Amino acid sequence: MISLVRVDDRLLHGQVICAWVPFAEADFLIIASDEAAGDSLAREVMSSCAHNGLDVMVKSVDDSVRAAEKEDSLGHRVILVVGDLKDAMRVYTKGLEFKKLNIGNIHHEDGGRTIANSVIVDSEDEEIIERFVDLGVSIDIRDVPATEPTRYVSRDKKGA
Repeated sequence: MISLVRVDDRLLHGQVICAWVPFAEADFLIIASDEAAGDSLAREVMSSCAHNGLDVMVKSVDDSVRAAEKEDSLGHRVILVVGDLKDAMRVYTKGLEFKKLNIGNIHHEDGGRTIANSVIVDSEDEEIIERFVDLGVSIDIRDVPATEPTRYVSRDKKGA
């Protein structure tokens, strides 16, 4: 089962391992990143986070879809982490449809709209979020499970 799809520009760190993995009761974690998959050191470091029944895999975005489907078919509880909303949409349009998207960390150095302390989105991000909403995907904006989710308000409705 795909337990969680998360957008986190830091990919793998303590919030994911210590908070989301236990919350989702995950036993398989897939990092979907073309950049990380192409960097042998990054792959090795992230894969070394596997422990006590948790397998960690770093794959390209396209390969992560097949890997998630395979692990799901084997009965694993999978968390899939992508680095940005564009990759979340790529995963979705490649066939890994999900009902809920957790947005945990997005930071744009050039500014943007702050939705939550750890989520600053630009106009392209907002278009993608709104597309997910139109597709019926629930948007869950929070860094860790213990935090109350921030409700997404469309930039068009912000001033209304």
